[in-house]
Amino acid sequence: MAKELPNRVSEAGPARVEEVREPLHSPASTRTLAQCIGDANSTATRSKSMSRRIIVSAGTTVPEIRQRGYVYQKGRKKSDPWLPTQRAYGFFRIDVPGQAKQTGVRVPLGLCRDRMSAMLKLHEAMQEAGVLDVQKVRERITPVLSFEEQAAWWLAEIKAGRIVNSKTRKPIRANTVDAYSTAIAYLNGVVGNLPLASLDNPEARKLVASMKAEKAGNGRRLDDKTIVEFFRVFRRVIASARDERLREVYPREWDLAYIGLPKVNKREQHRPTFTAKEIFFILLNARRPLYRALFTLLAGSGLRIGELLALEIEKHVSPDCSVIYVRQQRDRRSGIQLTLKTEAGFRDVDLHPLLAEMLRSYIGDRRSGFLFESANRTMLWPGTVYRDGLRPILEKMGRSRVRFHAFRRFREATLQRSEVRQILIDFWMGHENADMSSRYGKQLTEEVEFRQQWAQKVGLGFELPSASEPGSKLNCATCATNTVEQTVAA
Repeated sequence: MAKELPNRVSEAGPARVEEVREPLHSPASTRTLAQCIGDANSTATRSKSMSRRIIVSAGTTVPEIRQRGYVYQKGRKKSDPWLPTQRAYGFFRIDVPGQAKQTGVRVPLGLCRDRMSAMLKLHEAMQEAGVLDVQKVRERITPVLSFEEQAAWWLAEIKAGRIVNSKTRKPIRANTVDAYSTAIAYLNGVVGNLPLASLDNPEARKLVASMKAEKAGNGRRLDDKTIVEFFRVFRRVIASARDERLREVYPREWDLAYIGLPKVNKREQHRPTFTAKEIFFILLNARRPLYRALFTLLAGSGLRIGELLALEIEKHVSPDCSVIYVRQQRDRRSGIQLTLKTEAGFRDVDLHPLLAEMLRSYIGDRRSGFLFESANRTMLWPGTVYRDGLRPILEKMGRSRVRFHAFRRFREATLQRSEVRQILIDFWMGHENADMSSRYGKQLTEEVEFRQQWAQKVGLGFELPSASEPGSKLNCATCATNTVEQTVAA
């Protein structure tokens, strides 16, 4: 892991990049006394302090703001009698993020019956300005941090493994980190230079409106699901700013209706799938035996493309090829990732006898290596498989915006049409299921004979091309060709 991490920030601004061997601290929390503010000719020799702004009464432990402000009438002293017929004014001080001194604020109060009525009006104005809110004052005197600085720290902590998944308490997956990085790259262009203390519901509303207005060609650049995910990252970055006691420095109550955050309608989401005839057409028109075997296994097992490409013969395929053991997946950087999407992803997938026979024929005499590999015995890249194998077929079919997950949806539909138990469907597909009956019936998933009986009953859901049809012979000798050579030859 690289030792260089994002610049630390303080009140004085970003510092130089240096090697850090200890856990990073949130830029919002101070580990030592803040340096003095001002120069030799300035009276601001102390940093902003929360202890000088709050007071705790003897009868309660709830902190209150020490400042009360004062009211006055122009041209009159405090000792002079109050005139109900003369207009009143109020004065208080407010902290401004990034400024050493407080700023004075004068507000007109209108005609007030007495001094107490004027003070009540003044306190209402102070409450609206956040001057009497302990949390708001704490935010304003905290060292100024921009969204971009906090986001850089947050990503570095995630990559270092010190910020983990809130549900599993395990390191966040590399694919998820990549998605966070994409979201932050966009958000930095919109709110990156804004202080965290200034980001609240009005700014969030502007952000969402900006994302909705993005155009790409004749349509929107960002769909509703993407906007929701980007806004989720926006909220997490702000919530990641903690003080020395790990309390949120900028707690927010987000009004999603006011912000205008779209609500994702699952029925309107783009979820392409295949029919049985389309699966047969894809298998019949696959250019290479490798692609035909790969597409057949995708449609007949329901595996994710990352799980399928990471299968190793000696580790994840049973000797008779009737069971696939899912224990790892391919990440976006051509490496092996031992953590799957969910805990339910660790599973054993039973194959239909016809599919197991096809897999035995495809593997042949091989005893090791990846199930689907290049001539150099390396893992295949999903982009190459899609570009050279699937996309040309989809173009013939007149289909667009379809990827490998359509095979998984087809398998799910095939299982749902059958009489197979729901617990087996969830087990084979790797779905998280909190249903209590599934917990009580968990032993069914451990009975291999029971599972394989149902795998045969369900069937494939599509027709396998016969051995006499073109390109139907599957073996390792015909599939272990270099992808680059195939592309050049084409």
